[in-house]
Amino acid sequence: MKKNNKIVALTIFTLAIIFGTLYEGNLKVDALGNTRYSSTYSEDNSSPKFPCPRGGWVLKESVSELKERGALTEEDVKNIDSYMTKDRQAKEAEIKERIYNAECEKIDKMVSEKVITKEKGEKLKATVKENIQDMKRNMKKLNNK
Repeated sequence: MKKNNKIVALTIFTLAIIFGTLYEGNLKVDALGNTRYSSTYSEDNSSPKFPCPRGGWVLKESVSELKERGALTEEDVKNIDSYMTKDRQAKEAEIKERIYNAECEKIDKMVSEKVITKEKGEKLKATVKENIQDMKRNMKKLNNK
């Protein structure tokens, strides 16, 4: 049983790292535990502007620059933000599926090597799937420990 708990904890920890990297601090959780995405393109004066943006900042800086010049309207920025949110959600679903499949392979191997029974393996798969679906909530729990 302790081995299964370690596997689930390791899975949750791995997911936290992956999604922490993906969201680059753009996730916000309110008092009710609802996760909200801050706009990728809102002006954030708290962070310094780099002359050569890296990673996800390139698009953000480019959109902000064109908005300041008047080349993009508020509606354009909202449309871009909506598109990027949908894109992030699609990537999140793909990553969840990959993680679930990888964990199922490990569980199947444990069953084939008689580490656990097939029934316990199926229960473990179901629990992994639940934890992956509740990943954001589980990440919050990990961060509060």
